[in-house]
Amino acid sequence: MGTAGARFMVARQVAASGGLFIEDGNTRISLDPGPGAVVQYAQRKIDLTTLDAIVVSHRHLDHVGDVNVMIEAMTDGGFSHRGRLFCPSDALDEDPVVLKYLRRFPQEIVRLAPETSYSVNGLTFTTSGRHVHQVETYGFRFGHRLGWITDSAYYEGIAEQHQADVMPARHPDALWDGGLASEPAGDRRRPYASDRDRGPGCARRDVARAVNTRL
Repeated sequence: MGTAGARFMVARQVAASGGLFIEDGNTRISLDPGPGAVVQYAQRKIDLTTLDAIVVSHRHLDHVGDVNVMIEAMTDGGFSHRGRLFCPSDALDEDPVVLKYLRRFPQEIVRLAPETSYSVNGLTFTTSGRHVHQVETYGFRFGHRLGWITDSAYYEGIAEQHQADVMPARHPDALWDGGLASEPAGDRRRPYASDRDRGPGCARRDVARAVNTRL
């Protein structure tokens, strides 16, 4: 549905920012529904009342902009008490991004914890350790098939925690042996991986495909 990029790409919709749609058998998950997600799903004629879960990596707007309308859509405007929302605690607590009146609509709201496995209709995913980012942030691994690396500065073990055949990376510097950003490692002005952080690299033979989703 579009993984956009920097905030200016999101604001101008240079690339769509609706997140990822995961469909495995009868299981359907919306991952990080950013701004315009509901439009992207409508354009593809995906019935959102068939969603089983919405999974949010962190509370930043480019990852969560449409989470409330997606909750309404998944629950048929709140008339069907169904579906689950998985998100970090700070998406729900102080300065929440998930509106309070909507929280009774899903069947369950699950607060994510680091390095923990969850199951949605038999499809299991596991959170990474907490990312090095401005807010509570987790990546995800869906078995050996898909690893989703979202916003983070580089830290030791980040690639291994997301190890999978296909690894879309919102910040691929965590995977490459040379990064794309030019800020010093650990610079909090832009807390993402830098070219001074040397990750394990996508040249690893056990990674079938790495996808750079952010420019």
